[in-house]
Amino acid sequence: MIGVCTRGKVLVLPNKKENLMLFTLPMIIEFMKYVLIAILLTQLGFGFSILLLGNTMVDFYRVSIYENPENPIMKMSNFFQKTTIGLCYFIYTKLSKFNWILKKGLLLGCLVIQAIVSIILYEIILR
Repeated sequence: MIGVCTRGKVLVLPNKKENLMLFTLPMIIEFMKYVLIAILLTQLGFGFSILLLGNTMVDFYRVSIYENPENPIMKMSNFFQKTTIGLCYFIYTKLSKFNWILKKGLLLGCLVIQAIVSIILYEIILR
């Protein structure tokens, strides 16, 4: 370690060898837990917004997806959209043959089941 004196205070600068491990395995695992939580909560949040706003959010999803992606950037964008907010859109389209009130009730039931499965999945992966 190298000591540097600035106005009566000594600052200790670390050696370069101490900076080699920026990310440790526990830090990476903790980060992956947060990513999993973010994905699961985003799915549920978009699901509840579809429950409340209906076709407005479905149209938003349809606009954000490329029908025939031509390059890797479009494919990555589709993958990101489908992973974060695609599940409830899929469920909503499957329920579109029912009338409005039944569709909302079934979607609410699916969201409750999705929340329970998300909690169970998180607990399984956490341990």
